[in-house]
Amino acid sequence: MIWSVFAKLCFAFAVFTGGPSYACSLANKPIFWRDRPIEVKPDGSFDEAGESFHSSISGKAPVDIGAGKIGQRITHTGGCSFVDYLLVVDCVSLEMIVIEGLPDPEAIGYSYYEIFRLYPPDGKIRLTKSVTVAELAAISAAEGYEYETDPQKAFAVKNKKNTYNPFTGCKVLYPESPGATQ
Repeated sequence: MIWSVFAKLCFAFAVFTGGPSYACSLANKPIFWRDRPIEVKPDGSFDEAGESFHSSISGKAPVDIGAGKIGQRITHTGGCSFVDYLLVVDCVSLEMIVIEGLPDPEAIGYSYYEIFRLYPPDGKIRLTKSVTVAELAAISAAEGYEYETDPQKAFAVKNKKNTYNPFTGCKVLYPESPGATQ
């Protein structure tokens, strides 16, 4: 109830002040922008993978799911959109999946996709030690989630300097695994 009132107030504010249109306009963007190379930190997190002044891609530090698997939150922001992706990599089998977060139904005037909505009670994804990439792909397909299992497609960029290696978390958390050599 309170959230719906809050959403209506935000909508009214946006309509009468031009909030979303201003937030999504080029007026908020820097006059000078330079495409910097991706910066991967020792903990596996990264910044600067975006390829334009209105696109920013970053990743949180990978976390250990167990049994040779890592999970990582990747966020792509641009203009009026905010999209979280869940990256799961099996460092032993060298399989991976990227699953797009689910939309926030209360977002007004912009796109907001969050990975926490993939987990119960909203979603069906459960990251356990025993879950496999194939099982995550099957759940994603059955639930209609957007996903990709091909690293070349999932991490396709125009400039090599912006490419993130999805196996970076294996180097950090499972340095003796086959994934650490990718």
